[in-house]
Amino acid sequence: MRRLRILLADESSQMLTLLQMVLEPTYQVVGTVEDGQSLIAAAQALHPDIILTDVDMPIMNGIDATRELRKTLPDCCVIFHSSQSESQLMAAAFAAGGSGFVIKDSARGLLSSIHEVIRQVRRKEESVVMDSQSAHIGMRENRTSVR
Repeated sequence: MRRLRILLADESSQMLTLLQMVLEPTYQVVGTVEDGQSLIAAAQALHPDIILTDVDMPIMNGIDATRELRKTLPDCCVIFHSSQSESQLMAAAFAAGGSGFVIKDSARGLLSSIHEVIRQVRRKEESVVMDSQSAHIGMRENRTSVR
């Protein structure tokens, strides 16, 4: 079976390196970028199956970049990750076209949450919010989840 192609976006090069190291055995990491504008350009050039993007990035944040990407890559799955867990931020991420939201709380928890969100998104067309302690799944029509 073909490995899913993932594009990673985070302002921290250290986080990008960590994510690439832990995801590469299972998924094909096709690129890494450090800002929202570069995310748009890379996604349009590489056509990934999944984009894993931080919310807070320079030049253009992940939410605004996702809004732009929805115009040209409507079928690409976008999963947000952030250390922030406010429900308004999650709602904005889903409203922009996100399929999932992973809360960064620990490296091990982040990895297991990313894998679980990808599995859930592939199995169901639902919006998924995960942290390392528990899963919160909201229907795509609702697009918000509250702990």
